[in-house]
Amino acid sequence: MIHLGSIRGTTIGVDFSFLILIAFFVFSNYDANAGIQYALLWIPVVFISVLIHELAHAAMIGLFGYGPSEIVLGGMGGVTMNRRRAKPWHDVVISLAGPVSSIALAYLLVILYWRVPFLQTDRMMVALMPILVWANKAWGIFNLIPVSPLDGGHATRDLLRMFLKEPTAFTISVWIAFIGGAAAVAYFIYGTLYLAALLIAWYVYMNYQQWQYFRNHGTPGD
Repeated sequence: MIHLGSIRGTTIGVDFSFLILIAFFVFSNYDANAGIQYALLWIPVVFISVLIHELAHAAMIGLFGYGPSEIVLGGMGGVTMNRRRAKPWHDVVISLAGPVSSIALAYLLVILYWRVPFLQTDRMMVALMPILVWANKAWGIFNLIPVSPLDGGHATRDLLRMFLKEPTAFTISVWIAFIGGAAAVAYFIYGTLYLAALLIAWYVYMNYQQWQYFRNHGTPGD
């Protein structure tokens, strides 16, 4: 684990798996005709996109009064950990803060691009900005898929917990994950986004394991 520092008590660390994730994006986007420098742009893109997303979760946790958190950037993106017993609606807002921040950052970058001449004339920025915008839009929307452990899955379960008992909320959220996840897998396969399809399929399987645990033990799995 590489410790990057802390912001108002919230620590930020980088797991070795995150370096593998970055390397994957660099090598998968390498084009011999364009040169390695363009593939290397994915290093700041992945780091900035994931970090801002997780910082939004941590900021909302802090605003609700649950204290500092621990952010770990890892192979699946990132995770913000905080030992809290929050109200369900607090958890809904905390979960949605990440995707909202990613999409908001994408649109902010678009505005800056058209209003700051430097961003339209500097060769590196001209190449970087479209990738950064696309990555944040995609990361925000992807995280809204209602499949745990994505933010959309957590938000769905916590939203149901506002009106239903925990076992019922869990049951409905798992079945939403099955249906929504299957639709997402089909969509990604149709769009030849096989890695995204594989990742969602794995998450659906994780939800199935939680469902099996619930059926055997009578309590929701996490």
